[in-house]
Amino acid sequence: MDFLRNFFSQTLSLGTQKERLLDELTLEGVARYMQSERCRRVICLVGAGISTSAGIPDFRSPSTGLYANLEKYHLPYPEAIFEIGYFKKHPEPFFALAKEFYPGQFKPTVCHYFMRLLKEKGQLLRCYTQNIDTLERVAGLEPEDLVEAHGTFHTSHCISPLCRREYSLSWMKEKIFSDVIPKCEKCQSVVKPDIIFFGENLPARFFSCMQSDFQKADLLIIMGTSLQGRGLAG
Repeated sequence: MDFLRNFFSQTLSLGTQKERLLDELTLEGVARYMQSERCRRVICLVGAGISTSAGIPDFRSPSTGLYANLEKYHLPYPEAIFEIGYFKKHPEPFFALAKEFYPGQFKPTVCHYFMRLLKEKGQLLRCYTQNIDTLERVAGLEPEDLVEAHGTFHTSHCISPLCRREYSLSWMKEKIFSDVIPKCEKCQSVVKPDIIFFGENLPARFFSCMQSDFQKADLLIIMGTSLQGRGLAG
């Protein structure tokens, strides 16, 4: 947090002799800045906290978080359910859990629609999301508006490096809700939603967009994440 405070102090010219971008460091001050001609390109960086009011648990909250409620899957440790090595050997726990929060069962929150409003006003440069619930898409953001840093359920692929056949959201949904482990129709390997597991690289789009977007941004809004988590959904 000290790093962020120093970064924003320098970037927003708070406490310096340079022109101040914010007349005061409050929500009202940010709102006035966003209504000015100086704020044209906004980046939103969002995590699991923006979806909890939709009924989707976050990952790390004590007692209510997802990791605190995985006893029934008999995992060696909670994070194993999202580790690629464990998934390849034991995919059953992940697909049982996926049924509980699969896209299509939840509606976007006011935070998601706030980002759509920014898009409609022409101010949204990009939304970087740690979430895998696809609610940004449901709210009306297009793929080009998004960097889904931890992947998405929107598409799935065969995990065999020699195959990698792609499957749709509806195909995967039918398998999961039929309590069937999704298998590739071509090679019979397991098919995994395109979410990023521990042990996998972030999408290439994350790195390519990050390099250019943050140099252009007039404002960075962080919602629903402490920026301290390692991996899925902050």
